[in-house]
Amino acid sequence: MKSKLSCCIILCIIFTASLLSGCSHNKIQINANQLSDDYILNEDCQNYLDLYANIAMTDKGYYFINNNLLYYFNSDTYDAVLVCNRINCEHNNDNCTAFFSMFNFYPLQLTYYNNALYVLGWEVTGANIHHNYIYQISLENYKRNKAAFLYDSNGLDSTSFILHRGYVYFTYGSTAMRESKKTLYRTKLGSLKNDTVETIFEFNAIGSDFFGLSAYGNNIYFTTASYEDTEGNGYKTSLRSIDIHTLETQTVLDSTQYSYFADDKCIYYEKDRNTVNIINTDTNDEKLFCNIDGPCYISADDNYLYFDNQQAMYIDDSITERKITVIDKKTGKFIVSVVPKNTDDECLFGGNDFMFFREITNEGLMKYYLIDKADMFRDEFDYIDIS
Repeated sequence: MKSKLSCCIILCIIFTASLLSGCSHNKIQINANQLSDDYILNEDCQNYLDLYANIAMTDKGYYFINNNLLYYFNSDTYDAVLVCNRINCEHNNDNCTAFFSMFNFYPLQLTYYNNALYVLGWEVTGANIHHNYIYQISLENYKRNKAAFLYDSNGLDSTSFILHRGYVYFTYGSTAMRESKKTLYRTKLGSLKNDTVETIFEFNAIGSDFFGLSAYGNNIYFTTASYEDTEGNGYKTSLRSIDIHTLETQTVLDSTQYSYFADDKCIYYEKDRNTVNIINTDTNDEKLFCNIDGPCYISADDNYLYFDNQQAMYIDDSITERKITVIDKKTGKFIVSVVPKNTDDECLFGGNDFMFFREITNEGLMKYYLIDKADMFRDEFDYIDIS
């Protein structure tokens, strides 16, 4: 760990000062008319992080939720601190700025937008009626405020959401092995009434489901899944896109079985277990990008694509060597393989600076660690524990 006592003291002083100053919450400012096809910092979905990573990137470092507690990781000092300055705090109730009760929040997703963090939470009224919201977490004092109403329910539904260019895009509900409807919604940040929620896509099928919700530029991407019959035969998935301005839907790939990653005017996807193709979203031209030992989960940063073969290990018990294959984004050539600490550790990907991992201890607790991407090319590199 590249930390020193002096760095910790300075970091704690800065953190304490930030809590004592600042307003009660951030004013939500959005630009819903953003037309750029390029990635817009502070406005766009952080698609280079796993959707359920519980990690959000800022210009100074990363925030992450671990075991219901919020931490800040300083990218310069490599220090991770709990975002609580209360003396003798036990970090187990709502008086703690770092603690997220499972009775009020569902901290399996954490995201960043315009100098604030966002997380799913709810209020309960009446006969167990859940009013589900996206809550804003101020980075000035870590106070939480409602940022957008999503839906009412009788309990906690399975919910996925992303923030992109001023909107919350979300879906919820479990999958049923019968003819059913799955819906993709959106609402503007700052909208706290249920009449502001829009339906932007509906999918009727047997066992209808969505996964892989992501965004880049002017498009939302997701994969639809369904079956031919209620016995589970004929499983089919299709990659779709929605223009965020016109709400026009397109089927990018009518049949796809594995992962994809939407990036700068292109989509990388696994055509089969070992072949990765690239589609130019301007021309729809498609060509071979690289070959891998797959199938793999895919992510990318500005320079490289990352292929995590954990997906292949789930499918094929004979595959025992865990690795994340790094491929040059410009040439499609192999660069290096990165091996996690433990075979079962989850790769959460990351920005241009770090690759994050999550391990489950023998006690069932989660721990986070990272690899500095500047060290990826060395024969040996350090696993840096941050929780």
